[in-house]
Amino acid sequence: MKNYKNLFLALICSLFISGAFSQSLVRFYSNAKVGYKNTKGEVIVQPNYDAGSDFYEGYALIISSNKRGFIDSSGKVVIPMIYEDASVFFNGLARVSVDKKSGYINKKGETVIPFDYDYADDFINGIALVQKDGNYGFIDEKGNVVIPIIYKGLRRYSEGLAAAKLDKWGFIDSKGKYSIPALYDNAVMFKNGNAIVMLMNKAFYI
Repeated sequence: MKNYKNLFLALICSLFISGAFSQSLVRFYSNAKVGYKNTKGEVIVQPNYDAGSDFYEGYALIISSNKRGFIDSSGKVVIPMIYEDASVFFNGLARVSVDKKSGYINKKGETVIPFDYDYADDFINGIALVQKDGNYGFIDEKGNVVIPIIYKGLRRYSEGLAAAKLDKWGFIDSKGKYSIPALYDNAVMFKNGNAIVMLMNKAFYI
């Protein structure tokens, strides 16, 4: 009986320690620099960074000398600070940029979607807005093109539609078909069932 009791106590202690170390660190500022503390207020990462994000999926984005990388919850730099731009991790992917080209990496720092894009947005509902050779489209999380990269202007989807421009602005559905004809000089995203458009220097709702 005593052995079972000791085993139970050891298991509880193990779970407690594991839980404590799995907790994310808390960002703090000192002399205009960013560091991280644990939940006890102990400094784990000295405030040496120009900026830093909260933790997402166990990693925090850090910035120093205009370069970006990632640390884990122990404060270790796990993805080198080599990127000109970057976003936090979401669904295991982060958008990053090198030499003015954007792509996506996984949490091992491996390139998952090549650096083929002049601009890349974060993934929202499984797709991301990208720009290549002056045109815009959408890709999925595997890098497949789901909305052709043919548009001269394109905005994020909202309420099932995205403002898109070939010659004029209209709104396309999730399959890339125009649900609202391309008649407008400009257009923004739908919100609460309405979108602002411009025609002949006049703005109005549709």
